[in-house]
Amino acid sequence: MMKRKRETGSSYKIAQADNKKLEAELFGESSSFGMSSNPSAINEEDICVHDLLVCGPQDVDQEEHNYDWINIEEIDNNEDCEIINDDVSEITLENAPDSPKEDEPIEEVIRNWALKTYQTHQALNSLLAILHARTEFNLPKDARTLLRTKQCGKEIVPIAGGEFWYPGVRSVLHNYFRDVQPTVNEFSLNFFIDGLPLHKSTRKQFWPILMSIHEMPEVPVLMVGNFYGQSKPKSLDEYLRPLVEELNELIDNGIKIAKKTIKIIIRAFIADAPARAFIKGVAYFNHKLGCQRCTVEGQFNKKARVMYFSKIDAPRRTDEEFRGEKYGDHHRERTPLLHLKTIDIIRNIIIADVLHLIDFGISRTLIVGWKSGKLIGRSWSSETLNYINSLLQKVEIPPEYHRKFRRIEDTGLWKAIEYHMFLHYASFIVLKNVLTEMEYKHYMLYFCAIRAFSSEIYKHFWPEADRLLKQFVVEYGVIYGEHRLTSNVHSLVHVFEDVDKFGVLKNMSSYRFEGTLFHVKNSLRNGHQVLVQAANRISEQSSKSRTARNNSYPYLEHVKKGVVLHVNYNTTFYPTSQANWFLTKDNYIVQYCRATKVGSVINIYGKAFDKIISPDKYCSSPLMEDIYEAEVNDLSTQEMVFLIEDIKCKLVAIKTDDSNYVFVPLIDTLMK
Repeated sequence: MMKRKRETGSSYKIAQADNKKLEAELFGESSSFGMSSNPSAINEEDICVHDLLVCGPQDVDQEEHNYDWINIEEIDNNEDCEIINDDVSEITLENAPDSPKEDEPIEEVIRNWALKTYQTHQALNSLLAILHARTEFNLPKDARTLLRTKQCGKEIVPIAGGEFWYPGVRSVLHNYFRDVQPTVNEFSLNFFIDGLPLHKSTRKQFWPILMSIHEMPEVPVLMVGNFYGQSKPKSLDEYLRPLVEELNELIDNGIKIAKKTIKIIIRAFIADAPARAFIKGVAYFNHKLGCQRCTVEGQFNKKARVMYFSKIDAPRRTDEEFRGEKYGDHHRERTPLLHLKTIDIIRNIIIADVLHLIDFGISRTLIVGWKSGKLIGRSWSSETLNYINSLLQKVEIPPEYHRKFRRIEDTGLWKAIEYHMFLHYASFIVLKNVLTEMEYKHYMLYFCAIRAFSSEIYKHFWPEADRLLKQFVVEYGVIYGEHRLTSNVHSLVHVFEDVDKFGVLKNMSSYRFEGTLFHVKNSLRNGHQVLVQAANRISEQSSKSRTARNNSYPYLEHVKKGVVLHVNYNTTFYPTSQANWFLTKDNYIVQYCRATKVGSVINIYGKAFDKIISPDKYCSSPLMEDIYEAEVNDLSTQEMVFLIEDIKCKLVAIKTDDSNYVFVPLIDTLMK
């Protein structure tokens, strides 16, 4: 007899509280209004992450400014309070200390360790005192000297609503590269802007301006500015004008780094829906003219108290008409971005951010809605939840993801990356026997389209994926109720526009920027002079020594358990029995065993299945390409030899029963 899980104790209570809080945020506090005439549609607040705020048409202007504080407890205004350390560290491994090199100076070893582990100056001073007393190391006596702390307080200026620190694009690029010439001739810059709540007990927040270089993904996210105040900056002009003026000068003249002139291109601005509306000076997502890509006019459902957008074919907005303020109430104020050279104010501010729109948006909407019954009128039974959990436990999560699936009951605790994992590697299997046939076929439109938009390998499918997403939006209103076609759902209509211009969804992702926000918050010591602290910590990181890494792929690494094969930046195979599968270009599914190098040739040894089949029982579509099923008994006991150029992608394995595997490409590892 299976032992029942104990439903008491602090962990269970926390999970239950988080689930209730999530449902309250997504659906509203009350579920008093009943079902619509559509038997599958529930007249409650939409569960999309950007549509957490519910208001009537008369409330839009007032409520849109309060959106930032949905998750902040308003207790007091004491600055000496606890810093929020949200768990986003699974996004990146940059916070893990590197192993020091044998010839690396001890001063640099200690310095890098202190920066990686967020050591306070007080703790570091104590360590330095001990090392001075007990060793012969020639080390600085003060942590500020060791960390090369720059006193940034004088660089901070007051602006409307708070304080602003703007080191600028030129300065941060020079600080990073110093005397090292970039390997490229132009920088296509991505900018990310968002609010960052700091304390559990006050409204204090950062609004950083972060930057990445598209051609050099190995360069970390850089902070070019940061605002600190009780709310978002009250003056958009004071906040963005310094950035716009500096970028215009760099666009005209480029930037010289280590005697090499680099051309500067503005690629994209990345932000969630409220931040996009803020920096563009336009109506927010819950306004009837809130779509930033087309002229669709929303309708207000009084019963559900939500704005919805039923049309998918409204005329598209254009840069020319936007600059001429032709869109009426869509415009709130003039943005300094209109003075930025070469930018298309419509197309260069993206909406297809995979974190906010897809993973923590639509995917979360569907899972929470199905589970709770808020979306389809019936909740998942305990038998259904146990069935889903049993399948999730059988997904062999590769090391590229730094967490395993948690129980489906705990979606209130799930991070965006867990919804991402569920979408790409488990959902089409898990949901097959959970949803009705109509609901499942509808979901597979979404699954196939997002999967296609996630890899250049499937670029030839992109027009078809666009058609599928639009069909998904239309049928969404039919299945779940027209009032469910809120801002997030409607935005799916415009995903192809961004993918067609910028490439795969990962190229527009805010994941790595959100990881940087975690590190900024984690570096704060207390609530005193917070912006000065953050600026000083950024200056310490920017002066960190750059040690060359072995990026000469492919290469082998010998460890205790065997040989690690590093194929490229995204693809690594480890000597373990699980999560170590790959697909070859001639459709062998192989379990990696070991690798050797003879001269310049790497030989890969692995066991292959004698037979694989397409998973037509889930979905018979060309967009299910590279997904296969195989019987456990068909795995050969004999090793075969493969070459690096034979590999098409790494695979995620799901053991659906004792005798059967389903294999899904690890999406970022697909190779042409």
